[in-house]
Amino acid sequence: MMMSERAEQPKYEQVADEIARRAGELQAHDHLPSERDLMQQLDVSRMTVRRAIEQLVRRGLVYQVHGSGTFVADPDVVTKTLRLTSFTEDMQQRGLTPSTTVLGTAVQPATEDVARRLRIEPGADVLVLSRLRSADGTPMALESVHLPAMGTDWSTFDPTASLYAQMSAAGITVERAAQSIHAVNLDRDQAYHLDQAVGAAALQVTRVSYTEAGVPVEIAETIYRGDRYGYDVVINRAAQ
Repeated sequence: MMMSERAEQPKYEQVADEIARRAGELQAHDHLPSERDLMQQLDVSRMTVRRAIEQLVRRGLVYQVHGSGTFVADPDVVTKTLRLTSFTEDMQQRGLTPSTTVLGTAVQPATEDVARRLRIEPGADVLVLSRLRSADGTPMALESVHLPAMGTDWSTFDPTASLYAQMSAAGITVERAAQSIHAVNLDRDQAYHLDQAVGAAALQVTRVSYTEAGVPVEIAETIYRGDRYGYDVVINRAAQ
């Protein structure tokens, strides 16, 4: 039966807490009960169960495989969906404390490739940030970001904080992104910063972010540790 009601907490959050408690008694990648079973066990609606599971997915406690169900996430691996979020948001949703070490910051002339992707003139000024992103003190990712001027005084930005949050405060809202994901092996410098062996497996994610009007406002190339980061992708088979 459903746990006692707490007026200050929405029902789906109560259900999420209960499912999280049960998941904590299972092993990583164990199958959780189906939505129907959870509805019966907790005496709640399907919509409540779905909202609860969505919250747990965002928190990184469970993951879903289309057509197979919901599974307990590995606590040692940050599982990211293709939902557009910042590193800071990802870590905070999982109860981890994000931190940033700035490895380099400079205003540089845009190369032809950068200019093409940002739709600016070659040689125009772009801010280039190199950062090491960590969670609870553990290095997780190396990030290189190119930002066009956009009429913004980048000198007022804090390179150790979330860029998306600061861009939003400046009236620049990121709405969508195009990104590619590739498997790579860490070189000596990358391995040093990520506390990994040279040649260790990693994920390279290259992203171009856009405003709602389709204006490109960021190029980011991020190298994620392969042993601590994964991507969940839901795909559907096209009708024949």
